[in-house]
Amino acid sequence: MYFPHPMKSKYCFYKKEKGDIMKRNRRSTKKTALVLLSLSISILLAGSAQAGWVPIGDFVPVSSIPGSGLEVGDKIFSDFDVTGIAAGGAFVPGADSVLVRGGQNIDTGDYGLQFRLAWIVGTNQLINANIDFKVSIAPGYNPWYMEDAVLFLMTAGATGTGAVNATELIYDSSFMGNCLAALDVSREYGDKGSDLRNESQFELDGEPVMAKEIWVETGIIISGGTGGTAQLTEVFMLYSQIPEPATIILLGLGSLALLRTRKR
Repeated sequence: MYFPHPMKSKYCFYKKEKGDIMKRNRRSTKKTALVLLSLSISILLAGSAQAGWVPIGDFVPVSSIPGSGLEVGDKIFSDFDVTGIAAGGAFVPGADSVLVRGGQNIDTGDYGLQFRLAWIVGTNQLINANIDFKVSIAPGYNPWYMEDAVLFLMTAGATGTGAVNATELIYDSSFMGNCLAALDVSREYGDKGSDLRNESQFELDGEPVMAKEIWVETGIIISGGTGGTAQLTEVFMLYSQIPEPATIILLGLGSLALLRTRKR
Protein backbone atom coordinates (compact mmCIF):
# COMPACT_ATOMS: atom_id res chain seq x y z
CA MET A 1 0.00 0.00 0.00
CA TYR A 2 1.00 3.61 -0.49
CA PHE A 3 1.45 5.64 2.70
CA PRO A 4 3.61 8.74 2.09
CA HIS A 5 2.98 10.10 5.60
CA PRO A 6 0.71 7.76 7.64
CA MET A 7 -0.88 10.44 9.84
CA LYS A 8 -1.35 12.90 7.00
CA SER A 9 -2.71 10.24 4.66
CA LYS A 10 -5.27 9.02 7.20
CA TYR A 11 -6.54 12.54 7.81
CA CYS A 12 -6.66 13.34 4.10
CA PHE A 13 -8.87 10.40 3.20
CA TYR A 14 -11.14 10.87 6.22
CA LYS A 15 -11.63 14.45 5.08
CA LYS A 16 -12.35 13.27 1.53
CA GLU A 17 -15.09 10.82 2.57
CA LYS A 18 -16.70 13.42 4.83
CA GLY A 19 -16.88 16.27 2.37
CA ASP A 20 -16.98 14.91 -1.21
CA ILE A 21 -20.54 15.99 -2.00
CA MET A 22 -20.10 19.46 -0.49
CA LYS A 23 -16.88 19.95 -2.45
CA ARG A 24 -18.50 19.03 -5.74
CA ASN A 25 -21.42 21.36 -5.08
CA ARG A 26 -19.14 24.27 -4.15
CA ARG A 27 -16.93 23.64 -7.16
CA SER A 28 -19.94 23.57 -9.44
CA THR A 29 -21.28 26.81 -7.96
CA LYS A 30 -17.95 28.62 -8.34
CA LYS A 31 -17.44 27.39 -11.87
CA THR A 32 -20.94 28.54 -12.81
CA ALA A 33 -20.28 31.98 -11.34
CA LEU A 34 -17.07 32.33 -13.32
CA VAL A 35 -18.85 31.30 -16.50
CA LEU A 36 -21.38 34.08 -16.02
CA LEU A 37 -18.72 36.66 -15.21
CA SER A 38 -16.30 35.93 -18.02
CA LEU A 39 -19.11 35.86 -20.54
CA SER A 40 -17.51 35.86 -23.94
CA ILE A 41 -14.75 33.33 -23.16
CA SER A 42 -16.61 30.94 -20.91
CA ILE A 43 -19.60 30.50 -23.19
CA LEU A 44 -17.30 29.17 -25.88
CA LEU A 45 -15.72 26.74 -23.42
CA ALA A 46 -19.08 25.57 -22.07
CA GLY A 47 -20.33 24.99 -25.58
CA SER A 48 -17.78 22.30 -26.32
CA ALA A 49 -19.47 18.96 -26.81
CA GLN A 50 -16.82 16.87 -25.08
CA ALA A 51 -13.84 17.37 -22.81
CA GLY A 52 -10.66 17.68 -24.84
CA TRP A 53 -7.04 17.35 -23.82
CA VAL A 54 -4.61 19.45 -25.85
CA PRO A 55 -0.97 18.34 -25.41
CA ILE A 56 1.68 21.00 -24.81
CA GLY A 57 5.15 19.82 -25.79
CA ASP A 58 6.52 16.32 -26.26
CA PHE A 59 6.89 13.50 -23.77
CA VAL A 60 10.19 13.65 -21.88
CA PRO A 61 11.59 11.46 -19.08
CA VAL A 62 10.98 12.94 -15.65
CA SER A 63 14.73 12.66 -15.06
CA SER A 64 15.39 15.18 -17.87
CA ILE A 65 13.27 17.99 -16.40
CA PRO A 66 15.58 20.87 -15.35
CA GLY A 67 15.73 22.19 -11.81
CA SER A 68 13.68 25.20 -12.87
CA GLY A 69 10.80 22.85 -13.64
CA LEU A 70 8.41 22.30 -16.51
CA GLU A 71 6.34 25.37 -17.42
CA VAL A 72 2.84 24.55 -18.70
CA GLY A 73 0.58 27.53 -19.36
CA ASP A 74 0.19 29.44 -16.11
CA LYS A 75 1.84 26.76 -13.96
CA ILE A 76 5.32 25.48 -13.18
CA PHE A 77 5.80 21.82 -12.21
CA SER A 78 9.05 21.20 -10.35
CA ASP A 79 10.81 19.18 -7.64
CA PHE A 80 9.91 15.84 -9.26
CA ASP A 81 10.72 12.65 -7.39
CA VAL A 82 9.94 9.17 -8.71
CA THR A 83 10.49 6.07 -6.59
CA GLY A 84 9.23 2.55 -7.10
CA ILE A 85 9.42 -1.08 -6.14
CA ALA A 86 8.30 -4.23 -7.95
CA ALA A 87 7.64 -7.86 -7.09
CA GLY A 88 7.40 -11.09 -9.02
CA GLY A 89 9.69 -9.97 -11.83
CA ALA A 90 7.67 -6.89 -12.80
CA PHE A 91 9.38 -3.80 -14.20
CA VAL A 92 10.78 -1.41 -11.58
CA PRO A 93 9.76 2.16 -12.48
CA GLY A 94 12.05 5.16 -12.10
CA ALA A 95 12.51 8.75 -13.21
CA ASP A 96 14.17 7.60 -16.46
CA SER A 97 11.23 5.45 -17.53
CA VAL A 98 8.30 7.66 -16.47
CA LEU A 99 7.47 10.07 -19.30
CA VAL A 100 5.59 13.33 -18.84
CA ARG A 101 4.31 16.28 -20.84
CA GLY A 102 2.04 19.23 -20.19
CA GLY A 103 -1.44 19.82 -21.52
CA GLN A 104 -4.69 21.71 -21.15
CA ASN A 105 -8.36 20.79 -20.87
CA ILE A 106 -9.98 22.95 -23.54
CA ASP A 107 -13.36 22.87 -21.75
CA THR A 108 -12.19 24.22 -18.40
CA GLY A 109 -8.93 25.91 -19.39
CA ASP A 110 -7.13 24.00 -16.62
CA TYR A 111 -3.49 23.06 -17.15
CA GLY A 112 -1.86 19.87 -15.95
CA LEU A 113 0.35 16.88 -16.65
CA GLN A 114 0.04 13.68 -18.65
CA PHE A 115 2.21 10.82 -17.42
CA ARG A 116 2.90 7.90 -19.75
CA LEU A 117 3.66 4.72 -17.82
CA ALA A 118 2.80 1.67 -19.96
CA TRP A 119 2.94 -0.69 -16.97
CA ILE A 120 1.70 -4.28 -17.23
CA VAL A 121 1.77 -6.98 -14.55
CA GLY A 122 0.71 -10.61 -14.45
CA THR A 123 -0.19 -13.10 -11.74
CA ASN A 124 1.84 -12.62 -8.54
CA GLN A 125 3.40 -9.45 -9.94
CA LEU A 126 3.14 -5.92 -8.52
CA ILE A 127 4.37 -2.40 -9.24
CA ASN A 128 4.19 0.22 -6.48
CA ALA A 129 5.43 3.70 -7.39
CA ASN A 130 5.37 7.23 -6.01
CA ILE A 131 5.42 10.31 -8.25
CA ASP A 132 5.77 13.52 -6.27
CA PHE A 133 6.14 17.13 -7.43
CA LYS A 134 5.39 20.77 -6.70
CA VAL A 135 2.93 22.98 -8.60
CA SER A 136 3.33 26.78 -8.61
CA ILE A 137 1.65 29.69 -10.34
CA ALA A 138 4.10 30.87 -13.02
CA PRO A 139 5.56 34.38 -13.03
CA GLY A 140 3.35 36.79 -14.94
CA TYR A 141 0.16 35.11 -13.67
CA ASN A 142 0.14 36.66 -10.21
CA PRO A 143 -3.66 37.20 -9.99
CA TRP A 144 -4.32 33.48 -10.41
CA TYR A 145 -4.79 30.78 -7.79
CA MET A 146 -5.50 27.04 -7.74
CA GLU A 147 -8.62 25.73 -6.00
CA ASP A 148 -9.12 22.11 -7.07
CA ALA A 149 -7.59 19.08 -8.76
CA VAL A 150 -8.64 16.27 -11.11
CA LEU A 151 -7.07 12.79 -11.29
CA PHE A 152 -7.87 10.58 -14.28
CA LEU A 153 -6.58 7.14 -15.32
CA MET A 154 -6.45 6.39 -19.04
CA THR A 155 -6.31 2.86 -20.48
CA ALA A 156 -6.43 1.12 -17.13
CA GLY A 157 -7.53 -2.50 -17.16
CA ALA A 158 -7.64 -5.60 -15.01
CA THR A 159 -8.57 -9.28 -15.30
CA GLY A 160 -9.23 -11.86 -12.61
CA THR A 161 -7.74 -10.70 -9.31
CA GLY A 162 -5.84 -7.82 -10.94
CA ALA A 163 -6.33 -4.25 -9.74
CA VAL A 164 -5.16 -0.71 -10.47
CA ASN A 165 -5.20 2.04 -7.84
CA ALA A 166 -3.93 5.62 -7.78
CA THR A 167 -4.03 8.16 -4.95
CA GLU A 168 -3.19 11.85 -4.99
CA LEU A 169 -2.64 13.78 -1.78
CA ILE A 170 -2.22 17.56 -1.98
CA TYR A 171 -0.55 19.67 0.73
CA ASP A 172 0.18 23.34 1.31
CA SER A 173 3.86 22.74 2.15
CA SER A 174 6.50 20.12 1.47
CA PHE A 175 6.92 18.67 4.96
CA MET A 176 4.12 17.98 7.45
CA GLY A 177 1.91 20.50 5.69
CA ASN A 178 -1.85 20.78 5.84
CA CYS A 179 -3.79 18.38 3.65
CA LEU A 180 -5.87 20.31 1.11
CA ALA A 181 -7.31 17.43 -0.93
CA ALA A 182 -7.28 13.64 -1.27
CA LEU A 183 -8.17 11.83 -4.50
CA ASP A 184 -8.47 8.09 -5.07
CA VAL A 185 -9.24 6.21 -8.29
CA SER A 186 -9.20 2.48 -9.02
CA ARG A 187 -9.99 -0.22 -11.52
CA GLU A 188 -10.86 -3.86 -10.90
CA TYR A 189 -12.18 -6.56 -13.17
CA GLY A 190 -15.89 -6.04 -13.86
CA ASP A 191 -16.24 -2.53 -12.41
CA LYS A 192 -16.73 -1.04 -15.91
CA GLY A 193 -14.33 1.79 -15.20
CA SER A 194 -16.74 3.69 -12.96
CA ASP A 195 -14.00 4.98 -10.66
CA LEU A 196 -11.37 6.09 -13.16
CA ARG A 197 -11.82 9.82 -12.49
CA ASN A 198 -11.91 11.81 -9.26
CA GLU A 199 -11.85 15.50 -8.44
CA SER A 200 -11.63 17.47 -5.22
CA GLN A 201 -11.73 21.08 -4.15
CA PHE A 202 -8.98 22.36 -1.86
CA GLU A 203 -10.25 22.70 1.68
CA LEU A 204 -8.77 23.45 5.10
CA ASP A 205 -10.69 23.11 8.37
CA GLY A 206 -13.91 22.70 6.42
CA GLU A 207 -13.48 25.88 4.38
CA PRO A 208 -12.57 26.19 0.69
CA VAL A 209 -9.08 27.59 0.11
CA MET A 210 -7.06 28.89 -2.84
CA ALA A 211 -3.32 28.26 -3.18
CA LYS A 212 -0.38 29.71 -5.09
CA GLU A 213 1.72 26.60 -4.45
CA ILE A 214 0.86 22.98 -3.73
CA TRP A 215 2.87 19.81 -3.11
CA VAL A 216 1.51 16.65 -4.71
CA GLU A 217 2.17 13.09 -3.53
CA THR A 218 0.93 10.46 -5.96
CA GLY A 219 0.89 6.73 -5.28
CA ILE A 220 0.19 4.17 -8.02
CA ILE A 221 -0.19 0.44 -7.47
CA ILE A 222 -0.96 -2.17 -10.12
CA SER A 223 -1.20 -5.78 -9.05
CA GLY A 224 -2.02 -9.06 -10.73
CA GLY A 225 -2.97 -10.69 -7.45
CA THR A 226 -3.02 -14.45 -7.21
CA GLY A 227 -4.71 -15.00 -10.56
CA GLY A 228 -5.01 -11.98 -12.80
CA THR A 229 -3.39 -9.19 -14.79
CA ALA A 230 -3.43 -5.39 -14.65
CA GLN A 231 -2.25 -2.54 -16.84
CA LEU A 232 -2.06 1.24 -16.72
CA THR A 233 -0.96 3.32 -19.69
CA GLU A 234 -1.48 6.98 -18.74
CA VAL A 235 -2.37 9.22 -15.81
CA PHE A 236 -3.73 12.76 -16.21
CA MET A 237 -3.50 15.31 -13.39
CA LEU A 238 -5.17 18.73 -13.77
CA TYR A 239 -5.19 21.80 -11.55
CA SER A 240 -7.64 24.67 -11.85
CA GLN A 241 -6.75 28.31 -12.12
CA ILE A 242 -9.11 31.03 -10.98
CA PRO A 243 -8.65 34.78 -10.56
CA GLU A 244 -8.28 36.32 -7.11
CA PRO A 245 -11.46 38.01 -5.73
CA ALA A 246 -10.52 41.47 -7.02
CA THR A 247 -10.04 40.08 -10.52
CA ILE A 248 -13.42 38.32 -10.35
CA ILE A 249 -15.07 41.66 -9.57
CA LEU A 250 -13.34 43.26 -12.55
CA LEU A 251 -14.50 40.41 -14.79
CA GLY A 252 -18.03 40.91 -13.55
CA LEU A 253 -17.94 44.64 -14.26
CA GLY A 254 -16.50 43.98 -17.69
CA SER A 255 -19.24 41.46 -18.49
CA LEU A 256 -21.95 43.89 -17.40
CA ALA A 257 -20.42 46.59 -19.57
CA LEU A 258 -20.35 44.20 -22.51
CA LEU A 259 -24.02 43.32 -22.01
CA ARG A 260 -24.96 47.00 -21.87
CA THR A 261 -23.06 47.70 -25.06
CA ARG A 262 -24.80 44.86 -26.87
CA LYS A 263 -28.23 46.04 -25.78
CA ARG A 264 -27.75 49.51 -27.25
